[in-house]
Amino acid sequence: MDFSLSDMHVEIRGLAHKILGELATMEHLRANEVNGPYLDNIIWQQCIEAGLHAAAMPESLGGSGMDVFAATLVCEAIGQTVASIPFIPCIVSTALPLQNYRQDPVVEKLLTDVVAGKTLITTALLEPGNDEPKAPASTASSSNGKWQVNGIKHCVPYARHSAQVLIFAQADGNLWAGLVNPHGAGCMLVEQSITTREPQYQLTLENAPAHCVAKGNVAQLLLHTVTAMTTVACCSMAIGVADRMMRITGEYTSQREQFGMKIAAFQSVAHRLADCYIDIECLKISTQKATSDVAQGIYDSDAIHMAKVWCGDVLYRVSQASQHMHGGMGIDRDYHLFRYCLWAKQLELMLGNSRTHLEKIGEHLAQKYLAG
Repeated sequence: MDFSLSDMHVEIRGLAHKILGELATMEHLRANEVNGPYLDNIIWQQCIEAGLHAAAMPESLGGSGMDVFAATLVCEAIGQTVASIPFIPCIVSTALPLQNYRQDPVVEKLLTDVVAGKTLITTALLEPGNDEPKAPASTASSSNGKWQVNGIKHCVPYARHSAQVLIFAQADGNLWAGLVNPHGAGCMLVEQSITTREPQYQLTLENAPAHCVAKGNVAQLLLHTVTAMTTVACCSMAIGVADRMMRITGEYTSQREQFGMKIAAFQSVAHRLADCYIDIECLKISTQKATSDVAQGIYDSDAIHMAKVWCGDVLYRVSQASQHMHGGMGIDRDYHLFRYCLWAKQLELMLGNSRTHLEKIGEHLAQKYLAG
């Protein structure tokens, strides 16, 4: 397999690292964190002006017309800086999957506004006591052609900032997908405390008016697309997070002295950092294969599950190694490592931990064996 980047991909990656690297300084992040969870409008607007947010969106909607690989490169840059911007929830989890449904005038108008930077959208995948997005407990029903949704969704990122939320529910025994205005009638938002302090909310729906996007098998395909794209985006962001933790640790150990010498010169420290580097390279190649599958329209492959396994395992090992080699310095909130460790834990568990995805791979293998 050849995962070499095209010239356009190299330019997108360089632009993303330049914008985020220059703006998401430790001082900038610390100043914004004072008032709690927030959307970093300064960085997000710069991403919009540069066209980063729409790199993978179709040209017909005003985007650059690139592929999902372009989006994952932006995710990796976000991981390097842990900037609080809604790229994954708005673009990867919602806008990219919905582009296949833009024959619907409501969807087309919404996506056009997103590309133009006029609005945000997000997706609600999780429910209290139910971490399986493919089996929602929420329900949707129609009367005289008008749809309403009932249920509770939680950990909905940037819901208060979004004009519409993509909701999955059950309707007459089939999966249903639709759009709900979180600020409209029948909707209540409650802010939640999240590991990374990203703005996330519980969304309670009581006969909330909704616009139907898909039903039955079509809704199933949309949900598979959303979960697969979100998974590879998490893995891509994890690459940036893990790489930055490793480099922060490398810088620290090359400056700190113990017993009259830099601790980076100690064989145990050097070997552990080398293990981190190898882990991150393995995560990169597994994520590239998973992204390749998604780009080809394969949304439930073993490669996607294996990438998430590597994502969870690598983040755990690199975070642990970074904290160990920093000593007590690693948890100091005046130092920047703690932000990456919090994001490492969030990404490790998001959409299922390593064990969950290993079980899915096992199920696939059992099915193939039983099928002969």
